[in-house]
Amino acid sequence: MDLRKILVVFLFFTGSPYFSKAQDGGEWRVPSHVQYRHIVRQDPRPLHIHGLTIDLRTQDVTFTVVSGDDPDGEGPTEAVLTSPNELAKSVDSIATINTAAWQMLTDPVTGKKPGYIVGGRADILGWVQQADRIISRPQPGYWSLWMEASGTAAIGEIATTSDIEKQRINPRWAISGFRGILKDGQVLAEPSDVKHPRTAVGLNSDGTKMVWVVVDGRQQGYSEGVSEEELAKILIEFGCQNGINLDGGGSSSMWLRNTKNELTTANRPSDAAGPRPVPVVLNLLETKPLEK
Repeated sequence: MDLRKILVVFLFFTGSPYFSKAQDGGEWRVPSHVQYRHIVRQDPRPLHIHGLTIDLRTQDVTFTVVSGDDPDGEGPTEAVLTSPNELAKSVDSIATINTAAWQMLTDPVTGKKPGYIVGGRADILGWVQQADRIISRPQPGYWSLWMEASGTAAIGEIATTSDIEKQRINPRWAISGFRGILKDGQVLAEPSDVKHPRTAVGLNSDGTKMVWVVVDGRQQGYSEGVSEEELAKILIEFGCQNGINLDGGGSSSMWLRNTKNELTTANRPSDAAGPRPVPVVLNLLETKPLEK
């Protein structure tokens, strides 16, 4: 490996809040038991990689899934597209990523799909749940990450509601993604020339550490994206044995709280208009306030 072609900004914290440098020269307030890495590479192409490793053995942090409003109850809309920042602020999140795959629904007034706009109606693809509320039911072909009532996390393909019962899953929460790309340390994704911004989540071998990864893309000369195979290999670099490709493209965003107590993007989302509104996010919360 040519170290001249790789710049790694490694930010690690254990203890009281650590003020780590952000891309814009500001600083992040990284909570305890969380490790943030920003990796900049030029080989095999320009890449900016953002990773958050969370120690699940601590009692200092917890998670919650937040979705946009459901305007039609049992109707086809499961959530309206909402700014990730707004979804995160509703629960005082300290770190947030986009999650599930989804498809746009037609506007009931115009009969057309409105595009990626706040308020657009979405059908979430795959299992999404917070406590007893099932936001989106399981579907074949979409993998999930969930946390058991015991506090352990797991990754797998949950295709039907009966799978939850058969596996005796008692979830605190669950999110879905497009597909599993890493299982028991083996890369499931095939080689491909298709490169995009990507968001992924992974677990280490015993499920005691969770990793969030966002790779920027579609930005020539800055960060040009990765394939699913490359994304799986990045998860391995972060110590993961199992992993999912979550929603990517213009939806890929990682949010961290800065020293001004503002939640803002750690990465650089690809859409010129800024971070894309999404139907659901996964949030990291402190169980006790950060020190000032």
